[in-house]
Amino acid sequence: MRHMISGSDLEWRTIIMKRFILFVLAAITSYPCFSMDTGDLRAELSGLGVSGSALIIPAVPEAAARRDPGVKDRGLSLREEAMADPDRFIDEHTPEEVEEAFGLRFFRYLITDPGRIQNAAVHITVDLTSQRLRVRSAELTGEFKISSGLLPGHGTPGSGKCFAPDAMEPMHYSSLYNNAPMANTIFFNGNIAVHATGAEALLGRPASHGCIRLSKADSKTVYDLVRANGKNNAVICVEGITPGKPAK
Repeated sequence: MRHMISGSDLEWRTIIMKRFILFVLAAITSYPCFSMDTGDLRAELSGLGVSGSALIIPAVPEAAARRDPGVKDRGLSLREEAMADPDRFIDEHTPEEVEEAFGLRFFRYLITDPGRIQNAAVHITVDLTSQRLRVRSAELTGEFKISSGLLPGHGTPGSGKCFAPDAMEPMHYSSLYNNAPMANTIFFNGNIAVHATGAEALLGRPASHGCIRLSKADSKTVYDLVRANGKNNAVICVEGITPGKPAK
């Protein structure tokens, strides 16, 4: 006979699990040497009914308190913003900024193994300088016009680094920009993604809020190629410098 769990037992187990997770969070966020994917963490918390606000932000190091009180460092500013709304902060900031604010490390996307980069079945290069995306694989070698992030304020991050494709969706609706449709979306650096655009006339120059825009046809080509070979067999490398100078 299958053992049935009563409602009270289930509720008690859930309470214990929540307390355990909060205890682990307190311990981990106190020691930056630990690595954790805050995206997966937030999803697990949500499943247990724990708000993202339960994330405990590490205290400002004592050394920071001795600095000039009139100068607020970048790390302190990020921590204050993160404490105000952890969920929104994770959605709207790069992995590097999340790492700095929470004292966690985002190793989920970044690839540092030269062998994996060199031997990827699908090698995608995003060239910010030329505003082109290059693809190299057994099935296809090609170059496509893109629009990267527009300066000031929205330049595409990660130049000089390589990333693994993360979530892929044939149609994604932006949670940041009024549910804007983003076809053939490949996330690769936190909330940064390669996706289709309706503003194809702007391709060839920066125009986005940080993502890499492609024409609808080109984005489908790239999306289908990565899906066919598997995300674990693809790599996306960003290089170059975004054209234009930030406004003073």
